[in-house]
Amino acid sequence: MRGLTLATAAMMMLTVPVLAQAPPTAQNIIPDAISYATQGKIQALDPGAGTLTIAPENQPPIQMTVAPNVSLGDLEQGDVASVHYTRTVTFTIGNAPATATGNTTVAQAALNPAQIATATTPTVIIGRVVKINGPSSIDVVNNNGGGVYTIKTTQPSRIAAIAKLKVGDSITVNVSPIVATSVAKCGLFGMGLFGC
Repeated sequence: MRGLTLATAAMMMLTVPVLAQAPPTAQNIIPDAISYATQGKIQALDPGAGTLTIAPENQPPIQMTVAPNVSLGDLEQGDVASVHYTRTVTFTIGNAPATATGNTTVAQAALNPAQIATATTPTVIIGRVVKINGPSSIDVVNNNGGGVYTIKTTQPSRIAAIAKLKVGDSITVNVSPIVATSVAKCGLFGMGLFGC
């Protein structure tokens, strides 16, 4: 009787359907292109490396690289400054060879999108579309294979771009670091007195 029970249990296990897990989902993982200005205290400054960190009042510090034409010569750590900064983001749809890779994988981007938004070096992600889920969602893998990730967006311009995709397309995303395009010491002796 016991043998029959084990055999019956084994048969039942074979007939139970296995449910596939849905791919991990990430939403709005690629930061927007930006052009902003802020005012705050220079927290860190390295003219040789062309980097600075500014701490706007009541906001987290922002690390950035400095455009080559911007002089940091009259600034010191602790000065109050006004900084204009940008970040560029480009999407290229094409048919990248399977050997092409970026410096960030689809998995890294999906699991830790903050690393892209705060990177101090350019980020390049190359993925391949494996499924169109609807007007605002696609499934992608690294260009050279790997796990599938569902990427969703709520941004109208990116929803319009998804409408142009087809299975098999490669998507190359280039995200620049935040770049200071102008830096000016504020007020009297960089203390922020009397405005910027």
